Amino acid sequence: MTLEPLGMISAIIMMLSYPICIYAIYTKLEEAEDYLKLSTFIVTVKYRFGFGLFGGKLKRLFVIAIVILIPKLFQWRHLVLTEDVRRMPKRLKLWMVLPFLLTMSSFAGMALSWFLTE
Repeated sequence: MTLEPLGMISAIIMMLSYPICIYAIYTKLEEAEDYLKLSTFIVTVKYRFGFGLFGGKLKRLFVIAIVILIPKLFQWRHLVLTEDVRRMPKRLKLWMVLPFLLTMSSFAGMALSWFLTE
């Protein structure tokens, strides 16, 4: 079974997810960080990764997406307040999570097609 089409489709999805990431970085990231300004994990990541590609904003976008996806784990470690995550509007949550899920699923598809090809 050839999995090259899966890898190619995943690569196309990844290339198409970059404009979505850039849009979310420059229009929605600050708003999301304002909702999570009482969370020590988000504040620490914001000041720790303030450098790099896009000023570290891509890392911060992915960290916020992970916090939105599994807030109970971060609450258990006393890093994030789940009330802050619940206060976020659903559209903003979608704009934070969608680029992360697109990027990670396309990465997984490319890795799977690479590992399973002959």
